[in-house]
Amino acid sequence: MAKLYLLPTFSRSYRMLLAFSGFVLLLSVALGYGTWAADPVLAKQTMEQVINEQFMVLIEKMADLNWWGQFLVILLNNLKATLLIIVSGAFLPFVPLLVGILPNGFVIGLLAGLYEYELGVPKSTFFLSLLPHGLFEIPAILLAVTISVLWGVRNWRSIFRGEKARTSWAAHAKASLAFFPLILALLIIAALVEVLVTPLIFNLPSFV
Repeated sequence: MAKLYLLPTFSRSYRMLLAFSGFVLLLSVALGYGTWAADPVLAKQTMEQVINEQFMVLIEKMADLNWWGQFLVILLNNLKATLLIIVSGAFLPFVPLLVGILPNGFVIGLLAGLYEYELGVPKSTFFLSLLPHGLFEIPAILLAVTISVLWGVRNWRSIFRGEKARTSWAAHAKASLAFFPLILALLIIAALVEVLVTPLIFNLPSFV
């Protein structure tokens, strides 16, 4: 049975894909923010749809909960999304970038535009408000995408090479899932910070 380490070996392939994932995230944030300049009506409609379909569900779940309950809701939601990213990439390596990076970055950009264009809050202030929990949540997402894409690439490479699927896929799974304790730790810290620290920032005068 493979041992799970908090900090497994981070080879060059992991570092390169992590950097590429970060670039895609920045690009999607820029696209989301740029939508407000290109078509404010479309941006506002899209943002309203995202709020109604995604954010309101979480808000309703957390409405009457204490900080511990809110922490669990956020953690489980992020954990579910992260596991979906990891598992999907094991079979289709391109999916994590499409479902894990692009939508999240685009929504962050849309939110930045919403605060600046509709609420008069500078985008720099908005991004600084995301910094406390984003320092942990964003690396967790990028790492999940990185390991899932490489996991899938290795699986398909084994198939084309004619290797035994059961043996090779199990080895790839062990190598990829060795990063999961680190991802889980980052998500736990991010959820705690989002519940205990981020609301204090949004109550500062610059947001009111």
